[in-house]
Amino acid sequence: MNVSWRYRPPMLSPRFAHEVATVGDDVFVLGGTDGNVGFGSVETRKVTGSGAWRYVSPMPTPRGNHAAGVVGGLIYTAAGITPDERTTDVVEVYDPAADEWRPSPPMPVPLGAASAAGLGGKLYVAGGFVGDNDPKEHATDAVLVFDPATQHWAPVAPMLTPRARFRLIATDTHLYTLGGLPSWQQNALDSVERYSPDTDRWEAVTPMHKRRIAPGAVRVGDRIVVVGGGPGPVDDLTARDRTSEVLDVRTGEWVLLGTLLPHGRSSLVCAATPTRRVLAIGGSANLYGSVVTVPDVLSLKLP
Repeated sequence: MNVSWRYRPPMLSPRFAHEVATVGDDVFVLGGTDGNVGFGSVETRKVTGSGAWRYVSPMPTPRGNHAAGVVGGLIYTAAGITPDERTTDVVEVYDPAADEWRPSPPMPVPLGAASAAGLGGKLYVAGGFVGDNDPKEHATDAVLVFDPATQHWAPVAPMLTPRARFRLIATDTHLYTLGGLPSWQQNALDSVERYSPDTDRWEAVTPMHKRRIAPGAVRVGDRIVVVGGGPGPVDDLTARDRTSEVLDVRTGEWVLLGTLLPHGRSSLVCAATPTRRVLAIGGSANLYGSVVTVPDVLSLKLP
């Protein structure tokens, strides 16, 4: 069994603060920035096969640090930070079959560095920081849900912990929040929370082994895999984690993998293949002491 990260064909553009969505056999990477230019561009590749990337129709509103989720085979991109460094409430919907974007009702508030996931035919957007008037980026605990049937946004129970620059992952029945930051000058979180739409309640579950800001994360069957991330701004700004860990949602136990990324990386995204391979895509990497935006794609076969 291969237990090492392997390089796959890179994206066409290096990017971090991007988002990812998988619809059927296709992985889409949306927006982000290379550190200088804010992207509206969208790239796609097949989940399996050669791994070659191609561009499709760009987002009408270029942005990074946005939230994305899949509902009913459509990709929703919500909020984020525009190239002029302002938060936005814009929501746009992409139809992969038609390669077309259309507007959707905006969010109730402009958000940056929130996270989203689709569950039960609805889009959930959690956390982030609100507006542009808080230089310390204090995170919100609010969770908003969009129902495509009614085209309305509504609040649900807030998270137990305010957080931004984290990941929200859906299983068949629950949402999980992973890591993030309470504010720009605080340590990254190792805490994990689980939400049940049936009871509209959040509960704390077993924390991760590592504190992680902006890790990659993806569901693989009954497991959630978390990859990389940063330790938070109060530590070394060049530090990037090389580790990955796996949550078994049936037992609630985390396992820290012995396999390390070739270089520490944060603000990456992850996707999964049907053969239990995790793809780690793009991000901000520490290459021999220098922080570099990368287009690299790495693949790991889960044990």
